[in-house]
Amino acid sequence: MTSIRTARLSLEPVTPENAVVLWRIMQGAQLREFQDVPRFTRQEFEKRVAARPRSFDGRAIGRFEWLIVSAETQIACGWISLRVGDQTRGSAELGYSILAPERRRGFAGEASAAIVDAAFERTGLTQIEACCLPANLPSRLLLLRLGFGEARLQRNGAIVRGRPVDILVFELKRERWHELRAAQAGSANSIVMPASAKTK
Repeated sequence: MTSIRTARLSLEPVTPENAVVLWRIMQGAQLREFQDVPRFTRQEFEKRVAARPRSFDGRAIGRFEWLIVSAETQIACGWISLRVGDQTRGSAELGYSILAPERRRGFAGEASAAIVDAAFERTGLTQIEACCLPANLPSRLLLLRLGFGEARLQRNGAIVRGRPVDILVFELKRERWHELRAAQAGSANSIVMPASAKTK
């Protein structure tokens, strides 16, 4: 795994050496409003990170995670992950979380777009899924902006604050991602005629 740079962020792979940074972030308030953030001791979490696969190639099974670091402050403000399960070869699940003081700045969308691009560019993954609670409107809108489509409602699909909750499952297939990338490239290459040059 390597670092990934965006306009405002540095996505740093979570390793045994920096696992404590993520563990401290996971203790933050308001992170468990819409998701089940595991409660591990620092030692337990560091052991789990050490056991994770190191090669992000789409074939290894397990969790791949990056710290979301602000390029301006050099402080980690959240994390983003891709999880490849043994029953879902060719598919991975995207997850992300931003500390409350850093929300509404577009960091989750910027990081998610970078990870989705890296996943499809560097691996053989054919699909990425993401889940969120129906009440989590910001996350739903973020996924739609990235090109994900709402696939299904999964009853009692997650546990949040100790109780089962329904979740919405979103998906983005490789073919759709290619279409979006081509459209973006076409948009960037198009020439906009100045108003003064337009004929009446």
